[in-house]
Amino acid sequence: MRILVVPDLHGRTNWRQPVADFLAAAAATDRVIFLGDYLDSFTVADQPMLDNFIDVLLLREREPERVILLLGNHCFPYLFYPAFQCSGFRPQLAPALHILFKTHQALFQVAWQAGSYLFTHAGVSDMWLESNRLAIRLLVGHHARPDNIADTLNQLLASEQGRQLLWQVSGYNGGRDRVDGPLWVRPVHLSRGLLPRLIQVVGHTPQPHIHSEINEATQTGFIVADCHDHSPDEFLTLQLTK
Repeated sequence: MRILVVPDLHGRTNWRQPVADFLAAAAATDRVIFLGDYLDSFTVADQPMLDNFIDVLLLREREPERVILLLGNHCFPYLFYPAFQCSGFRPQLAPALHILFKTHQALFQVAWQAGSYLFTHAGVSDMWLESNRLAIRLLVGHHARPDNIADTLNQLLASEQGRQLLWQVSGYNGGRDRVDGPLWVRPVHLSRGLLPRLIQVVGHTPQPHIHSEINEATQTGFIVADCHDHSPDEFLTLQLTK
């Protein structure tokens, strides 16, 4: 299985040709994974950003098996409008984006997993998991383990309480929660609370280049793919066995 990872777009269109080229040569088992944050650019105007988001939705509808769309912290404020707040929010676009997200909600998920690789917007820290272990157990009916963590996160999306857990924002990111959830955690904290036997692929925190911290012996670590502020032609491609 080959995987092309598309990090936070924020209105950027540089994904189109690399994704088209990848899919043209891709096998049925290959995947393109968008890590979320399609909106809330600080440089792209409303209409081009909206058009770009619609193009992402159309791609997902054309390629339902090979394209995965994840949710980021800049997606929740529109999908669940007006329950969440985030920087860069476009109030003038909120009604249209809310309708688009709600109409196409089935196209999105919080997490996707292939073997020991876990894909989310920002990552899952051990501190967040431990702080919310009981609440997660009560909401989804089972404990979160390395082999079922993606399914567990996606099930949390179905309830208001679950969404609040996913959205948790610590003081480090300007919130009031004790820890950061999978939409907000930063690499500095992810590295201190790594989940064993998982390699996490995330966006959310801009880097000069794709950044990797992996212990190959234990298959534990993370890769930050969000580098398009500085290196717009750099895309992460993985070759996995599933």
